[in-house]
Amino acid sequence: MRVARRLVSLAAVSALLGACKGDTTAPAGSITAVLSAVQLEAGGAGTLVRGAAPDPAGGPSLTLSAPAAAINGGSSAVGLTGSADFQVIVVTVAGQPDYYTLTLPAAATSANILVTVAQNISLGTFQLGFAVGGSTGSLGAYATQSLSLVSVGTGDVQVSISWNSAADVDLHVVEPGGEEIYYAADVSATGGELDLDSNAGCGSDGPRNENITWATGTAPAGEYIVRVDYWSECGATQTDYVVTVQVKGQQPQVFTSQFTGSGDAGGAGSGTEITRFTK
Repeated sequence: MRVARRLVSLAAVSALLGACKGDTTAPAGSITAVLSAVQLEAGGAGTLVRGAAPDPAGGPSLTLSAPAAAINGGSSAVGLTGSADFQVIVVTVAGQPDYYTLTLPAAATSANILVTVAQNISLGTFQLGFAVGGSTGSLGAYATQSLSLVSVGTGDVQVSISWNSAADVDLHVVEPGGEEIYYAADVSATGGELDLDSNAGCGSDGPRNENITWATGTAPAGEYIVRVDYWSECGATQTDYVVTVQVKGQQPQVFTSQFTGSGDAGGAGSGTEITRFTK
């Protein structure tokens, strides 16, 4: 297994394809009410652009590799494969104004991006749209993916994980007092709770997400430790995962990595350390 790496947000780039420059605010009903952030997996934040998304203009067609479910406050990986080289990516949400653009450092036929769902999203399902093009235009047709929202707790501290296989992946968080929250101890004395436990014992139940949260006003102050354990591969040859840490008053942190091998059926104290953070 590889050690997870944190994706460092870069300065927003200017929107291409003739659109106006993005800004950091958006009106009610904006795409930001559904997706709070979009970024390249390799690093590089998306730019929010106000107004209607650009129309296709004969650019590359697109094939998606995307999940069918997501959780509020969590992040998911989306793989994009174009029929030709592209450098610009446009991300939309059906029925929502505004859009995001991302720019690759160099033209390529594929890219992986991360989409973070807003913590307070009010939709039960939503449809994402993705299109790619060159740096000067020629946007291709939009490819779409519908996501079903699995509602989870948020609060002052929320730690979540998503992954892309039938594997049993377990999220562990050790809170400042030393108590560990995971599948066998899903509620702590302070009120921290594992409120979504997916694919337990290789029972593929669909969400492929787990979530640990403390309700508003209950998260203890101090250092938290986040670990991820590969309990079983459940027949998967490789499992890619995304961990998201949301702390009130701080910028969200997103980490990606992958597991291979057979898994360890681990319990308390198991797993790969992803990060430590202080509330």
